[in-house]
Amino acid sequence: MAVKAPQRYIKYIYWLAKEKEEELRAELQSRNKKLKSGKAVVCPGLDEISEIISVSPDVWAGTCNRQGSWYRQSDKNGLYLIISSYELRGWEHYLKSIISGSDFRLPRRITPKEKEEMVNDADFKSVVPKDWYVVSDLEERLWTRWARRLGSQEEWDSLFLTHTACHANFIKPRFFLESQGERIPYSIDKSANLCSCCLELFQVVGASWNKKLVAPCAGAVIFARLPADRYLLVEKP
Repeated sequence: MAVKAPQRYIKYIYWLAKEKEEELRAELQSRNKKLKSGKAVVCPGLDEISEIISVSPDVWAGTCNRQGSWYRQSDKNGLYLIISSYELRGWEHYLKSIISGSDFRLPRRITPKEKEEMVNDADFKSVVPKDWYVVSDLEERLWTRWARRLGSQEEWDSLFLTHTACHANFIKPRFFLESQGERIPYSIDKSANLCSCCLELFQVVGASWNKKLVAPCAGAVIFARLPADRYLLVEKP
């Protein structure tokens, strides 16, 4: 099964300390290029029309504050995320992943029983942030509404199980491809039933894998206009 697709879509992902972000901003300005600042959600920079954007730490505490709990307990906490459609020469040291198109398709439906086993795995439970499980009524309604908008009929409990199990699969993979002796974990459901794909795309979750196959979540389809169910290949540089 092929992984990489002949598509032009590409994003370069960098993580910078505040002073380095300011240095990059000044460098781009000297070349008449504007480094936009992300607001409210972290994913709009994934939009194909977005050239380059900086996402400050406080954005992770915005609309997706609960999902941001993964960021806050990671080694990226306090750093600025740069999402660029072109490679930044001289900044290679800060490049953490390259995102491109893929023609991968989910091989089969993952069962609720399999998802339950994944989220109850002791290794996963030892690293999942406690705040991940603190879901407001408003958020339940929002994610259920977005799932409906993308064609899913799943209720909240089923959606949240899938949200959680999908992250678990990038921490302790149960579903993955194998290529040249290495594992390539992948998202375990369609876009309508997924949440916070940004964590895998931006190397907050599953950063140890050289390659990952990540399906856009409902939020990324809505806010970044990514095609639903079209997997993205995330590669370490």
